Amino acid sequence: AEGEKSRQLLQRITELTKKYEKPVALYVSSEIEEVNWLRKNLDYPVFTQVVETVRALELNRWYHAEIQRLRQPEEIPRYPADKNLARELLKSAVEEKRDLLLHEAAEILRIYGIPMVQGVPVPDEEEAIQAAKALGFPVAMKVISKEISHKSDVGGVQLNLRSEAGVAAAYRDMVQRIRQAYPEARIEGVLIQPMATGGRELIIGGRQDDQFGPVVIVGLGGIFVEIFGEVSLRVAPISRREATEMLNELRGIAMFKGARGSKPSDLDSVVEALLRLSQLLCDLPEIREIDINPLRVFQEKEGALSLDVRMILQKKGIRLKE
Repeated sequence: AEGEKSRQLLQRITELTKKYEKPVALYVSSEIEEVNWLRKNLDYPVFTQVVETVRALELNRWYHAEIQRLRQPEEIPRYPADKNLARELLKSAVEEKRDLLLHEAAEILRIYGIPMVQGVPVPDEEEAIQAAKALGFPVAMKVISKEISHKSDVGGVQLNLRSEAGVAAAYRDMVQRIRQAYPEARIEGVLIQPMATGGRELIIGGRQDDQFGPVVIVGLGGIFVEIFGEVSLRVAPISRREATEMLNELRGIAMFKGARGSKPSDLDSVVEALLRLSQLLCDLPEIREIDINPLRVFQEKEGALSLDVRMILQKKGIRLKE
C-alpha cells in the first residue's frame, strides 16, 4: 500500500511538471526493483544519489541558457578598410603567380587595422645599417625573397642585433646561408624591425577551406605550441562572442588570464585582431592562407602586436575579384 501511494504521488508530480513546464529530477531511496519500475514508467529522470540529482538539474539549466544565448543574433562587426588598396598590393603578386613578400603582407595587415611591428624594407647591407640606426637597437632582420616563404628554415631571420657591426655581420651571414641552402632564391633585400620584448605569444591565422570557405584559427604560441599542440577555429565571418569562445577553448589560456598571480594579458586586443582577420579573409579570398606567428600579447590595456606574417595566395584559377 505504501508503495502504491508513493507511485500515486510521483504520478501527481508528473502531471504538475507538465502543467507548469518545470524540470524535475527525482531522487529515491528504494529497492532496485522499484527504482527500475519508476525509471520505466515516469517521464522524468530518476536518480539514486543526491549529487547526481542536483548535477542533472544544473546541466539542464545550463543547456537551456546556452541554447537561448546562441539563438540571440549577434552583429558581425565591420571595420573600415581600403579593399581597393589591398587588391592593388595583391595585383603584382597575382600576375607574377607568387606569394606576398613580407612587407606587402604587413601592409595588408595595416590596411585592416591588425597591429604589426614597424618594419623598413631595404635592398642592401648599407641601408640595413642605416635603417637599424633610425629605428634604434636592438633590431631584427628578415629576408625578403619571392622564393622563400619559410624564412627561418633557410637562415632568413636574425634577432637581437645590437650594433651596426652586428647588423653588417648578420646581413653577410644571412646571405651566405641562404645561398648555400637555397641557391636559386633571389634575395631582394631585408626587412629591419625593432625587437619587441615582453608579453606572451599566440598564433592567429586563417585559410580558405574547400568545404567551408574562410576559416579563422587561433592557438598558443612559443613553447606552448609544442606542449599543447591545439588550435581553435571558426568559419568566418565571426562575431565578438565567437572570437571570445575561440580563446576560452584553448587549454593554456589561463596563463593569459592572470593564473598564479601573474598580470593578465590584453585578450580584448586579441579578440579585436581575430575579428579584423575574419573580415580580411572574407574580403580577399585570393589569399589562401594567413599565418601571423607570433602575435605578441602584452599586459591588459597594452594591446597586441604581430611580429611576423606569411600570406600564401591561391594557385588555381587565381584572379582578382572586382
